[in-house]
Amino acid sequence: MASLQSYKRRSILPLAALALTLYFSMVFLPLQRRAESLDAPLKKAWQKLANTIEQTNTLAINFSVLTNQLRDTREALTRLDAARQLALARIELPPAVHARVAAPFQLVDYENERSKQLDELIALSTRNKITVDPAVYAGFPQHTADVAYPALLWAELAMVESLVKTAVSLQIPALHSLEVEVAPTNTPVPSVAGDLSEIPVQFEFTAPIASAVDFIQSLPLRPDEMSGLGLSTNAPVRPPLFVDRLIIKRQTPEKTDEVRVSLRVLGFVYRE
Repeated sequence: MASLQSYKRRSILPLAALALTLYFSMVFLPLQRRAESLDAPLKKAWQKLANTIEQTNTLAINFSVLTNQLRDTREALTRLDAARQLALARIELPPAVHARVAAPFQLVDYENERSKQLDELIALSTRNKITVDPAVYAGFPQHTADVAYPALLWAELAMVESLVKTAVSLQIPALHSLEVEVAPTNTPVPSVAGDLSEIPVQFEFTAPIASAVDFIQSLPLRPDEMSGLGLSTNAPVRPPLFVDRLIIKRQTPEKTDEVRVSLRVLGFVYRE
């Protein structure tokens, strides 16, 4: 009887081993492969996270460092947005000019305004005994048939008027040339944000060094900011202009205080 039971136990062991082998190969291994396939995206993401925070040990990621970096990034984005809002407020066109840029372009209105500004400049320069070369008057932006975005002419005209009238107000004695450097198509070049157009203006004049410095210093300022520095302007509102290039040459050895200035300034038009 004991021998029979011993024989039964010995015959069961191979069957149990066979069953375990079948279970391992048919159940456990597929489950293991399935689990590994599900882990692959997680491992990839985990490795990417470690690389992003520059941590070589992927098994022990320091999440406190990651949390601090995330907080710092959010604070930096907040500061960046605040700086962007300040920058947009600084380059913002006067409300009247902005309304004209946004409205449908009317050529008659533009030509009337351009003529009016030229007449005012002639009268102002004559009254202040300022020499204005014909190239300055010719540099006021004109509408032509190939202008693709004519509304932008209003911004160009406002910037040119501000530039020239400020020069006259600050007693710049001689204005030589003026040119708005815009492509013939007049198509705004999109910025990274896709809504900021750049308007370059080339301007050349002769003045005493002190007057030239006052003029250049005044370009990005609002009228109230100019008053705070003891400067004056005839323009109650004026679009800010920013110096891009500047060349100053002494006129003659006899006139050591007088310089000829070639100036390239930038104005900006932000369109929502």
